Amino acid sequence: MKKSIIACILIIFLIIIAGTVWFILQPSTTNNTNLTSNLNSNTGNTTATNGSVNNTTVSNEGNEHNNPPPSGISAEEAKELAKKYVGPGVIMGKPVLTTYKKIRAWQVPVYTFDHKFINNIYIDEKTGRKVD
Repeated sequence: MKKSIIACILIIFLIIIAGTVWFILQPSTTNNTNLTSNLNSNTGNTTATNGSVNNTTVSNEGNEHNNPPPSGISAEEAKELAKKYVGPGVIMGKPVLTTYKKIRAWQVPVYTFDHKFINNIYIDEKTGRKVD
């Protein structure tokens, strides 16, 4: 009798742990609608996020190795660009930099509001265009 009670408690404990792990691994339900606009030049960089604007000056002066600024788009920019290719009622996941069809691209996962995976959208890291 004691063995069956211990077995039941152990099974319930494992179910609770499995449910907790599943809940933690699900993507966030927030639909991030930040407006991000980056203008990269030698004179300025403007970023607008939720109505606030920050202006900073970007300069190559003092660059000891004379390296150009890093080219390509950020993960957040890729996420914003990928939103053009989906309809309403979806959640964009966290972009991951990968190689797709021999092109370095951001892989942006798309989920339903029920956290069911739909598809990936690939955004070229250099150009910001969708990779078909």
